[in-house]
Amino acid sequence: MTPGKLSFLEVPPAGTPLVNHTLETDSGILDVLSNVLGVGAYSRLRQNAAELPLFGRRCAVISLPDLIAAKEACGREKDLLAAKELRAIAAKRVEA
Repeated sequence: MTPGKLSFLEVPPAGTPLVNHTLETDSGILDVLSNVLGVGAYSRLRQNAAELPLFGRRCAVISLPDLIAAKEACGREKDLLAAKELRAIAAKRVEA
């Protein structure tokens, strides 16, 4: 999360585009993104999204291959390490 957290009490002027948000919830941190580096816009992500049951609802979440592509596109050391770990998880899924 970025150190400059915005309050939900601060409402941007009407018509201001909202791009990416990070929400800190009782269940953990949730990133809400309109575009993902290395993958593209929401419409592209939605095509490959995985449907998972979360809190009594079915939610679309980024697919494992798209998450790997996004992590690799970021290029930071921590993201490249995460991509390596995610590729190992993907390989285990294929074996199962």
